[in-house]
Amino acid sequence: MGDQVEVRGHVELRMNFSYGTSASTINIRYIVVNVVSAYNLLLGRPSLNRLVAVATTRHMKMKFHSLDGGVITIKSD
Repeated sequence: MGDQVEVRGHVELRMNFSYGTSASTINIRYIVVNVVSAYNLLLGRPSLNRLVAVATTRHMKMKFHSLDGGVITIKSD
């Protein structure tokens, strides 16, 4: 909306995306901001590209390959 956001800093975390026994792990650098939001976090294109993920907002799902060669589907509610 064009409003300025107070940036508190950043943190790099090793994130594990998993479902059942399938998993994929990457490092993500998060920017920490002071803002009221409906979201807990936002994944940008660099993180989605590292996961080789396909995200669809219409279906509220994200799919990507696991380390064992399977496909992980994360669903939102």
